[in-house]
Amino acid sequence: MFGKKKNIQIDKIHTLSDALKAIKTYIYLLEWENAHSAIEDVKNKETEAFRELEHKIKDDFKELQKQRKIFEKNMLNIWKIEKQYEIKKIKHERKIDAERFKIRFSSIKKEIKKLSGQWKNNEALNLLTHFLEENTGRTEVVTYYAKEKKRILKNIKKGQKKDKKKIRDNAELEAIRLAGLTLKTKQEEKEKKAEENEEKKQQKFLYRILWKIDFHKKLKEKYQRKKLIEEVKILIEEESKAKQEIATKKLENIHKWLVKELEKKDMLWFDIYGKILGSDKISWDSFGLVETKEKYNFYIWDATGHGVRAGLIVSILSKTFQEEAKKDDIINLTLTVNNTLKENLQSKNFVTGMFFELDKNYKNAFNVSWMWHEPLLIFRMKEQKIERVIAGWLAWGIRLIKKAEDIKPKTLEIQDGDIVMTYSDWLLEAKWETWKIYGLDKLEETFLSSAQANTEIKEIYQDVIEDLKLYRGGTSFEDDTTILMFRRNSMKDVVQSESEEIEKLKAKEGLSRKDVRRLAWKTKWELEGELIAIKKERQTQHIILLLKWLYMTGEFLKLKEEATRYIKEGFIHKDINFYMKKAIENEEKYRIKQKNTKMENKYNVLVELMKKKDYTTVIQECNEIIAKDWNV
Repeated sequence: MFGKKKNIQIDKIHTLSDALKAIKTYIYLLEWENAHSAIEDVKNKETEAFRELEHKIKDDFKELQKQRKIFEKNMLNIWKIEKQYEIKKIKHERKIDAERFKIRFSSIKKEIKKLSGQWKNNEALNLLTHFLEENTGRTEVVTYYAKEKKRILKNIKKGQKKDKKKIRDNAELEAIRLAGLTLKTKQEEKEKKAEENEEKKQQKFLYRILWKIDFHKKLKEKYQRKKLIEEVKILIEEESKAKQEIATKKLENIHKWLVKELEKKDMLWFDIYGKILGSDKISWDSFGLVETKEKYNFYIWDATGHGVRAGLIVSILSKTFQEEAKKDDIINLTLTVNNTLKENLQSKNFVTGMFFELDKNYKNAFNVSWMWHEPLLIFRMKEQKIERVIAGWLAWGIRLIKKAEDIKPKTLEIQDGDIVMTYSDWLLEAKWETWKIYGLDKLEETFLSSAQANTEIKEIYQDVIEDLKLYRGGTSFEDDTTILMFRRNSMKDVVQSESEEIEKLKAKEGLSRKDVRRLAWKTKWELEGELIAIKKERQTQHIILLLKWLYMTGEFLKLKEEATRYIKEGFIHKDINFYMKKAIENEEKYRIKQKNTKMENKYNVLVELMKKKDYTTVIQECNEIIAKDWNV
């Protein structure tokens, strides 16, 4: 019996050795799946064989202990091989990842360089930004991003200058010709000067340090926020009270980043105001605004439920909106946000809300994409009435939207003075002591009377909130109460002729009546350009007076130098061209006079040589004059 056991054990040890050699071969050949499968198979078979042997020799304690030690030794050898497999696999995968990243990095560099070479600088910048977002943890990517972004932005500025550089009128063409310049030379001089100024700015040590600090600070904040959101998602899955309290504290930190009051005073052609009156540190209502070159995107949201889960929904939503609003139109933005929420939320959670899109080029309309349950209210200034726009569609996060074509945003017209208001549902559901709700009719009544009486939408907001408080008998709000309003305002930022701002500019810049009339009814953004133009026109007049004085005093050499310099600096005027031509004409007359004087002297010398019959010298001198193509 003992011999049989020994034989079985010997056979087993021999088989294990062969198996371990096979596993090492798999590892050497980088056949990870085969190695893993073999390890698991050997472990299972070794364990199964020992269990069978253990059962057979259970009465022989000494032999059982011996076989157990052999089994444990065998399992230790298998464990060592398994650890070797795991370490080598990780190293191999890291190596592969590094090689893939290297190839990806190289291809991204080539693509960005190609786009820049084709003057597609905005596309290059978008590609660069996406690549950074995918690889924020890699130092080489951050360094490349900072360097390449600087270069691309410089190219964008060059492109803008190139587009703006057009021949404005004949006076400029004449000025360029008179000054002996070409369009290319003049452009190169401007670009060289701009590059020199940019280089001086970049070379300032403090500027570079502050830029790096600000960049890394924003990067760190973005990373911390993402990390916190992930931690909260894990914690709220736990049912324990302690875990919930930790999640709440972490979420409070995230919500410090969220906007509780929305007001953008420099918004073109529109006024906007919104506020969240939160009943807790963690808000389950949210709104936000993102501006790009062409449009404004903003939203209002109301997450289901309260507490940590609702707060987490708001955090994910806000983060996704801020990242996607700059890249997409309202359709793709809706698609991305909905599907991101669906992937991150439990089935019982969802969000109601609206996306708004205002195109800066189309001021009398806005786009809205809604998954909302309360009517949108619009105060029509011309008719002096409230219009209800019924919202619809499923709430965000309920289902995945597979195609962008399924999303049907609406375009609503809005005229000057019209006010759009939206709000969270608790505003309508607020109750007083008889349990009668505030309701839509009551809200419309308050909104209408306030809009007719007030010119500022912030005052309208205050009227609605005060009326709501009065209705509730002064008791505190039980839920987040959010109102968001915007108004079409064609006169926004237009400076009138009798305004205080015009008077200040008049005193400060010494403006004439003509200048004041020129500035009146311009926007604040247009004023800056007009003031620059006025200053340049004044400088041009001073330059003309200086050139006139040089002309009158006969300082033609100085006159040409100054006129050429001012033309190169971009001062174009027909009078500057006139004095430039006079300087050139005088220079030509002087050159001809000098030549004639020289020729007359030469002629007199030749006459004297002829009298002396020095014909050889006369011939030599004449040949020299003819060779130089003088007027003989």
